Amino acid sequence: MKELHDLITALTFVDGGCRDINYEAPTWEGVEALHAYLKASYRTVSGTDSEGRPLDDLEPQIVVGAVQYSGAVQIIYEGGDLINHLQLFIYLEPEGIPFVELTFFPQDIRQHKDLRNQFISWADQLQTRVGASRYYTRYENASWRFGDVNGNSGVFLVSD
Repeated sequence: MKELHDLITALTFVDGGCRDINYEAPTWEGVEALHAYLKASYRTVSGTDSEGRPLDDLEPQIVVGAVQYSGAVQIIYEGGDLINHLQLFIYLEPEGIPFVELTFFPQDIRQHKDLRNQFISWADQLQTRVGASRYYTRYENASWRFGDVNGNSGVFLVSD
């Protein structure tokens, strides 16, 4: 684990932007496992495909099928213990592999006594579930190049 900036400040400072977690080399089976875990961890779940059409069935296999058919889905999870409002974006890359991004806002982080360790533990669990080799937690930055961790990249936490 490499912390590039103060994790608590990076997670909780309300600056108008969101925070993203991106996964390196996730698998489709991992995408199913990630969504199943998040779906069970939140009180309400909804989703749309790349055309904005609601997903009527949010079972993990159906969600993956929707990504592979339409190119992308967005799943919204509400009522979590660590992050109240969480968004999952899954895109179909041209090579046929998934691109996975979790997005949340600082104001949606629930203050816990040991937020740093709880967040790292949670993020590590999600990395394992999605089958990724690494994850990058960062400030929102539309021009970020995947894997860039230089001082101006906005990345504040990288898994080993």
